[in-house]
Amino acid sequence: MERAEWLRQMRNMAEALYDRGAPQYWVSWGFSEDGTHQAYLQKFLERVAPGLILSAACGAGRYDGILLEAGHTVIGIDQSAGMLWRAREHYPEAQYPKLRYQKMGLQEMAFHEEFDGIICMDAMEHICPEDYPGILRLFQEALKPGGVLYFTADTTDTAMGDGVDVAAVYERSRKRGLPVVLGEWVDEIYEAYDQVMKLGEALPDDLSNRAVYHYFPPVEQVRAWIAQAGLVIEDEGMGSEWQHFLTRKKVA
Repeated sequence: MERAEWLRQMRNMAEALYDRGAPQYWVSWGFSEDGTHQAYLQKFLERVAPGLILSAACGAGRYDGILLEAGHTVIGIDQSAGMLWRAREHYPEAQYPKLRYQKMGLQEMAFHEEFDGIICMDAMEHICPEDYPGILRLFQEALKPGGVLYFTADTTDTAMGDGVDVAAVYERSRKRGLPVVLGEWVDEIYEAYDQVMKLGEALPDDLSNRAVYHYFPPVEQVRAWIAQAGLVIEDEGMGSEWQHFLTRKKVA
């Protein structure tokens, strides 16, 4: 299989898996109080006056309530219809008029200087290296001048915390004939995906994690892509096995 077609397959499988897992959200997922995420989200809120926020790859809206409480109007986008259904169920439009959701993948964004801030949390690890720099550029284009982007990234450093040996996974994947590049975690994806899709409502976290495409770029590469996109890093750090980036769009 050619790489472009394989990547389309990986994206379709990710969407189907998140649709499959949507009923479990707000039941056994979505309630963990992650200290590092909360700390960086507060840093983000300190940098952005109440305005319009894009909650990108919002899933079931885990962080959207915090944005609303801070006085923002929120647009949430996600490519998973199942996750958006859960988000709307949790935040009914009639009760939350300052929040609306739209089915849209990160690759399909076409906003132009609309947002005061953007968050994209726990999602970029599902983005392939071909799309990663372009999505950062689309974030930059969506921000007003001086706007702030907060996103989390899995990197080759955080992969160790996830128990992923990037080099070993790459070698196993190549032996299976998969058109991978270094940093992609897909060596068990087909078997795990098939198991997940056959299970009942309860989906084990470890199995679900192995059933979806992941990419762990070097942190230096992420920093380079940020700069190429016209964004400036104001704060970054590692916590809870994630790399956290607070960036700002340059003012012309």
